[in-house]
Amino acid sequence: MTLLEAARVLAPELAQYRDAHDRERRLAPPVTQALRDRGLLGCLVPAALGGVELDPASYVMVLEALARGDSATAWVAMTASTTALLAGYLPRATADKIWGNGAPFLAGVFAPTGKLEDGVLTGKWSYASGCRHAEYLALAALENRKHVVCMVPAANVHIIDNWDTLGLAGTGSHDLAADGVRVAPDHVCSLFEGVPWPGTALFRVPVFGLLAIGISACALGIARRALEHAAARLTGEVPSAALAGYAELYATLASARAYLLAACDAAVHAELVDGKLRGELRLAASHVAHRCADVVRGAFHLGGGASVRTSSPLGAALRDCETLITHKMVIDRVLPAAGRALLGIGTPPPDL
Repeated sequence: MTLLEAARVLAPELAQYRDAHDRERRLAPPVTQALRDRGLLGCLVPAALGGVELDPASYVMVLEALARGDSATAWVAMTASTTALLAGYLPRATADKIWGNGAPFLAGVFAPTGKLEDGVLTGKWSYASGCRHAEYLALAALENRKHVVCMVPAANVHIIDNWDTLGLAGTGSHDLAADGVRVAPDHVCSLFEGVPWPGTALFRVPVFGLLAIGISACALGIARRALEHAAARLTGEVPSAALAGYAELYATLASARAYLLAACDAAVHAELVDGKLRGELRLAASHVAHRCADVVRGAFHLGGGASVRTSSPLGAALRDCETLITHKMVIDRVLPAAGRALLGIGTPPPDL
C-alpha cells in the first residue's frame, strides 16, 4: 500500500477523534500509533535511511487526504515530516543513529529563538506542533550569529502548556523552553550553509518551500471537506445563487490545487531550484492557503444557520483555516519577496 492509499484509508477513521483532539490539545494515542504503523512519519525521510522520500506533489496529496479526515492529524504529520528533512543535513552517522529503527516522532521550530554557545542550548520557542508526541525536538538557535538547528531528546526540554487557540487546537502547538541543555556537535546542522548528503531531487527543494507547501496541503484537505459538507446541504430546490456559489468555490479550489501541484512538479524536476522556482513555490503555497480560506468561508455561508453551531464541521473548518493562514510561511508578507524572485530583482532571501 502506498502512503497516499494509507492516508486515504486512515482519513475516515480520523473524524471520530476531532472533538477529543480539540479538548485534549493533542492527538489521541490510536492516531499517533496509526501514523507510525502506516509509515506516514517517513514521508520525507531519505530513502537511504529507509524512508519513502516522496516527491513534493505526492506529499501534498498525502497531507490533503489526512486533512479531509482531521486537520490536527494532518498538521502534526506535516510538521513531523518536514522536521525529518533534517536527516539529510545532519552527519550521516547521526542520521543513521536517529532513524536507524524507523522514523521517530519529531517536532521542531525553525525560528532561531534560542542561543547555542559552547555546545549549550538555552532559549524559548513558540508553536511547537506535536511536541507532546515527540521523541526528538529540532530547535533552531543562533550560534556565533549563524542559524543552526539542534536535535535534542524531547525529555531534555520543558513544554509550556499554553496552546489556547481559535483553531487547530489538536495540534498542541505549545511553547518549549531549554535551560542549559548540552548538545553534541554531531546533533547540530545548518539549513543555510549545510549541503544535504542525499543529493536526490527532493533535497534540491528548499526546506522552507517544502514546509510552506505542506501547510497549504493541509488547507486543501480542510477546504475540500468543508465543501463536501456544504454540498450535502444543497438538496431539494436549490436556489440558483447557491448553485452558482458552489460552482465558483469548486472551481477556485480545483484551480488553486492544480497550481500548487504544477509548482511542485517544476521544482522537483529542475536540475537547479533557482530563485525564480523558489519564489514560485512560496507564491503557490501562499496563494493556495488563502484561496482555501476563501472556499471555507464560502462553504460556511452556504451551510446556512446551522454553520454557527459549535458542533458544526463547517464552523470547525472555518476556525482551522483562519488559524492556518496566520503562519509566517504563507502570510501575505511572503508575496513581495516571491514577486521579486519571479522578476529576478535582487537576491532572494535565504528562507524563501
